[in-house]
Amino acid sequence: MRSFVTARGRTVLRVAFALAFAGSGATAQQALPAPAVVVVDMTQIMRDAKAAKDIQAQVEKEMNAYSKEVSQQETGLKNLRDELERQRTVLAPDVFNAKSQEYQQRYSALDRDVQTKRQEMQQSYSEAMTKVETAALQIIADVAKERRANMVVAKAALLYMGDALDVTPEVTRLLDEKFPSMAVSLPKPGSEIAAKPKTASPAAK
Repeated sequence: MRSFVTARGRTVLRVAFALAFAGSGATAQQALPAPAVVVVDMTQIMRDAKAAKDIQAQVEKEMNAYSKEVSQQETGLKNLRDELERQRTVLAPDVFNAKSQEYQQRYSALDRDVQTKRQEMQQSYSEAMTKVETAALQIIADVAKERRANMVVAKAALLYMGDALDVTPEVTRLLDEKFPSMAVSLPKPGSEIAAKPKTASPAAK
């Protein structure tokens, strides 16, 4: 399953603008402050964070178990089809047609179930990863304030930077401390899909 983060650079830039102008009483006539920049790699954070890896592992485990169930059902359908072919010459046409229709209905139902399961698991995965990303963005804002930065820049937008500007490792560490794992609410028939964060301590909630 591919990584959930794609075009989140725009979100990071919004954080940068918020930091630059929050609490400022500057007017149009006042000079703009000198830029104080920190750099962050959201793709790396969403790949390396413990919570993101935990989500990936939970989803893969669920899909592997489901794949085994589907494989068993497919084997049963194959056996049914083979049996129908063997009985083609001995069954009355109307009986053969009825059994063939039953086979096709069961095959179509399984195909619909597989497609639905994949969509539900993708939604569950996306919702859980969004919670991780939201937490990461808040930590980025906190780190930027601590460093008195008024601008956060996506690493992918830069050709060169000094290593001291990169806060990605620090953000990842803080995110791991706050959310070492993330419980994914796996889809159930007729139930809403949601993700519930598991914090390291009550203070982290």
